[in-house]
Amino acid sequence: MIYYTETVHYDHDLLKNSLSKGRDDYFEVLRRMGFRRIAIPPFRPRRFLSLKERVIFELRLTDAWRKSLKVLKAGDTLIIHSPNSEKFIAFADMIRRLHKKGCRIVTITFELETFFMMDYRRFARIKRSASKRTEAVLFNVSDAVVVHNDVMKNRLASAGFDGRKMFPVGVMDYLREEALHIPPSSRISKDKPVIYAGHLTSEKSTFEYNLPEGFRCNLYGQDYTGPVNEYVCYKGVFDPIELMDIMEGSFGLVWEGNSVDGCYGAYGDYLTFNNPHKIALYLASGIPVIVWNGAAMADFVRKEKCGLTVDNLREVPGLIDSLTDEEYEEMKKSACRVGNEMRKGVHIRNAVEKALEHIDEQI
Repeated sequence: MIYYTETVHYDHDLLKNSLSKGRDDYFEVLRRMGFRRIAIPPFRPRRFLSLKERVIFELRLTDAWRKSLKVLKAGDTLIIHSPNSEKFIAFADMIRRLHKKGCRIVTITFELETFFMMDYRRFARIKRSASKRTEAVLFNVSDAVVVHNDVMKNRLASAGFDGRKMFPVGVMDYLREEALHIPPSSRISKDKPVIYAGHLTSEKSTFEYNLPEGFRCNLYGQDYTGPVNEYVCYKGVFDPIELMDIMEGSFGLVWEGNSVDGCYGAYGDYLTFNNPHKIALYLASGIPVIVWNGAAMADFVRKEKCGLTVDNLREVPGLIDSLTDEEYEEMKKSACRVGNEMRKGVHIRNAVEKALEHIDEQI
């Protein structure tokens, strides 16, 4: 029997952003594949916990997981996700004991914290150490691991993990059952500004506050405090699904970090091996993309011919102007083709099927 665990990720479901969208899409694809859901009761601390409160919280979490996983027996397959929502200390050892019991383990990597955790987080050094230990146990004990892309697979293999049991998704999916309400053809054209959707704080999207001259941009997201003028238009905050019918522009920009000259800093470095959910949002909405040449997704964009890859944002206005109408329309068609697959969850399903085939598990 194949089971999968599903947890609630704190209060992200209450926010108008895509923090929970990618995770929920994975769960939905696993449900559609016919696997049995093991629901983990949500634990949502609303504030930082004292040491005593944290110990009590850990004990409650451990007890909840153990009770939920009692259904598993030798010969069953369990699909888990990393990181789990609450990141409790006993998680890795609990999964290791299940494996020793005779359960096969498939781990789906949502985020890779072995190489990335922001220093501004409370107790960041301690959390990074704990996350690295948890991921090391999970990747070693798992019979198969679903990772983001080939770059992430190779990076993990170079860190000493077994790359033979790793299966890349390739690109994130972005599920949506209904057709787009407003066709991309009426909202997306070469003469419009570039689109940027995401968390717009000056700490995370520093580059947005220093765009090069002549760079026109429509911004969608939370916490923008920069200038609004003839080049920069702030459009507001929308639900992730609603946003697909609202975005207007020429290309969707996939960029992170503190510079317009490249994706630098911790967030920019993460793009070198991560599948950003942002690219899935744009393509699933029928919008061609602009991606940094150093990003893991650059090869995908070039292969699928669904956008532009650039070294820096200073190139963008000139590159767009130099495109012929025919070239741009071909990129739009490619974006719509790839986006149609993303809305169906094709990439997640293919990676999970390969992982299960690797362990001789029949679907």
